[in-house]
Amino acid sequence: MAKKATPKKAAPKKAAVKKAAPKKAVAKKAAPKKVVAKKAAPKKVVVKLDPKKPLTKAQIVDHLSVKLEVTKKQSAMFLDELAMLAAKNAKKTFTIPGIGKVSTAVRKARKGRNPQTGEVIKIAKKNVVKLKVGKALQDAVFTPKKK
Repeated sequence: MAKKATPKKAAPKKAAVKKAAPKKAVAKKAAPKKVVAKKAAPKKVVVKLDPKKPLTKAQIVDHLSVKLEVTKKQSAMFLDELAMLAAKNAKKTFTIPGIGKVSTAVRKARKGRNPQTGEVIKIAKKNVVKLKVGKALQDAVFTPKKK
């Protein structure tokens, strides 16, 4: 009689058990103090200006932000607020110290000429905004002559 071949049973796998390393008595060190980095100062960018061209609003904002050490957004808000304040108060006259006085006036009706045809035309009266330059600015731009 022939014996039937019985399949061999696989040996059970042993689960890998990690042995914990023995705990050593270690003196606890104090945690290092966190160093708080200071905010970097705004970069001072020197913009080369063309003396023949007028300054743009962006150039004025850049200059103010560097000079006053504020953000560009804050200096732009300052310029916008100053313009709005001047517009609201121009009817009563608004003085910008060191620059001049903003006011309104009525320009009378007058006769004029069409430059293409030479025809005489009537120009209606008109309300206008005026800026009278202050003495401090006038003297700063054009130094007075000494007598």
